Amino acid sequence: MNLIFASPFDFTFIEVILKGFVIGLLAAAPTGPSGVLCIQRTLNKGRLKGFMSGLGVTISDTLYILCTSLGLSLVMGFLQEKQTFLIVKLVGCVLLLIFGIHTIRNNPLAKQKRTGHDKDSLISYTASGFLVAIANPLVVFIYLGMFAYFAFPISEFEGFQKMLAFASVIGGDLCWWLFLSFLINKLRHRFDLRGIWMINRILGCVLIAAAVVWFVYTIVTI
Repeated sequence: MNLIFASPFDFTFIEVILKGFVIGLLAAAPTGPSGVLCIQRTLNKGRLKGFMSGLGVTISDTLYILCTSLGLSLVMGFLQEKQTFLIVKLVGCVLLLIFGIHTIRNNPLAKQKRTGHDKDSLISYTASGFLVAIANPLVVFIYLGMFAYFAFPISEFEGFQKMLAFASVIGGDLCWWLFLSFLINKLRHRFDLRGIWMINRILGCVLIAAAVVWFVYTIVTI
C-alpha cells in the first residue's frame, strides 16, 4: 500500500466514503477498555444501553479525529505537554479502576427481585463511555496510522470532500459499536443470571488489570 498521500482531488466521492468507513471500523474494532465497557453494559442492560456506551466512545473519537484533521501541530502540541498528558492518563487509570470495581460488584442475582426500572438515563451511559475513551489520547496515533496506511489525507481535503471523509470515518466507528452491541445482545440470552455475574467478574478484573498496567506504564515512562 502506497503511504504517500495523493492529491485530495484524485479521490472520488465513493472512494472517500469507502476508505473513511473502513478506517473508522478498523480503528474502533480493537476491544480495549471501551469495548469491555460496551460488552458489560450490553450483557447487563441490553443492546440499547451497550450501544449508547459505544456512542460515547464515538463522540470522543470524533473530537480526536477533528483535532487530527485540523493539523498535526495541534495534536502533537497537546501530546507534548507532559504535565497535561500525565494528568489525562492518570484520570484514565482512575476511571478504569472505578468502572472495574463497579463491574465486579454488579450482581444481577441481587437485582432479580427488583423492578426492571433502570434509574440511569441513556445520557449517563453515553457520558461514561465518553469519559473512558477521552482519557486515552493515544487513540490519535491509531487514526494517524490508519490515515497513512490507506493514503487518506483527511487534513488535506477541502470543502464537501472533507466533510464527507470526516462523516464516513465517524460512520465506520459508530457501526462497529452497533455491530458489537447487537452481537453481544444475541449471545447474552445464552447465559443465565449467574453466568452473566461470572462474566461481570471477568470483565471487571480485565478493567482493573488494564488500570494497573496503564498506571505502572505511566509512572515508568515519566
